[in-house]
Amino acid sequence: MKKFKTALVQMDIECGKVDTNLKNASELIETAVEEGSELICLPEYFPMGPAGDELGELAEQIPGRITEIMGEIAEEHGVYIVFSMAERSDGSIYNTAVLIGPEGKIIGKHRKMHRFLDEKDVITPGDGYTVVDTELGKLGLMVCYDAVFPEVARNLALLDAEVILMPSNWPDPFKPQWDLATSARAFDNQLWVIAANMVGATENHTYFGGSRIVDPTGKAVVDGDDEEKVIVGTVDLSVIEEFKGIINFLEDRKDDYTG
Repeated sequence: MKKFKTALVQMDIECGKVDTNLKNASELIETAVEEGSELICLPEYFPMGPAGDELGELAEQIPGRITEIMGEIAEEHGVYIVFSMAERSDGSIYNTAVLIGPEGKIIGKHRKMHRFLDEKDVITPGDGYTVVDTELGKLGLMVCYDAVFPEVARNLALLDAEVILMPSNWPDPFKPQWDLATSARAFDNQLWVIAANMVGATENHTYFGGSRIVDPTGKAVVDGDDEEKVIVGTVDLSVIEEFKGIINFLEDRKDDYTG
């Protein structure tokens, strides 16, 4: 499939109120489906919010209750859904991005590799890269602060990702850096970046939204505001081929910098 519609869900997440957030997300997803979206990206920690020290108490297993609920929603509407949540596994807590397919099953997950500020007190870093081959294209996963580190997106590109999905809680006053990082990672690797950011405020931060769909040239084709809403845009994978037909960064890349 060369083109598909995707929705960015800019949620005002209530920290610690998992059931409230699940209900809100379900309603926003319905809006996205009504607008023809085939892939829906929610923010980072959408069920529990960026709850700091409370993440350990709010974390759930994967698969588990949250992923089962989201799987039922995905199956009901026949869509792909991506989000991140606090995951409890073998005594550790991870910030894990989950990709659910239109049949309601988990088809990919990625544990955030780079921990932001107070996450370091709670979250165990992940150590791998995930690209899933789907009928929409090859979808890579990363989470928020991972975008600051070019190696993450580059490794996804080397695994043939055509689209990077990026649930985020990127706070004020860093919107210029958000715009820069999402555009740079798309341009560096000649792929699409789909990045959903939360809105609203917590005890420690405010969040500006600004959810983006960025094309392989680094241009934002969708650039959200600071309100809770669903933002829909179109991803056209043929843009990758067209750009690489002019110049192909990975082919021109010198991958041995030791000499």
